[in-house]
Amino acid sequence: FLDTMIKVLAGYRRLLRARREAFRGDTLAIVKSKDAIRQGFEANRSETCPDQIAEHLRGVDQAEEMLRFHVLQGRRNQEGNFAVSINPDQAQHMDPHSNITLRSRDDPLEIDKPALPAPTIHKHTSTSDRRKE
Repeated sequence: FLDTMIKVLAGYRRLLRARREAFRGDTLAIVKSKDAIRQGFEANRSETCPDQIAEHLRGVDQAEEMLRFHVLQGRRNQEGNFAVSINPDQAQHMDPHSNITLRSRDDPLEIDKPALPAPTIHKHTSTSDRRKE
């Protein structure tokens, strides 16, 4: 029992550290993710089935991996594009078939903002205008 409790608490701490790093500089995301992690652990606090606990711990490992390697923060730069910094650990876990070109951390990846379609202008005619035609 004690061994399981230690693993669960260690997983909880790992998730808190991973979310703090993934959302660095984003206070709202840090607070909300902490609440979500705590709620997830609290919801399963009374679990006693070893198989279910092991399954939850695998979920903790997967969530930690996602936060550490697959969450990127983009910040809008002066040109209006989003600059994304990818750390070396994230670069190692990227899909080799990705079309993203990696640069150094000092030269962040830039993703252009999507082009917006040109506005469509509709001329509205009144009922009296239609009668004249």
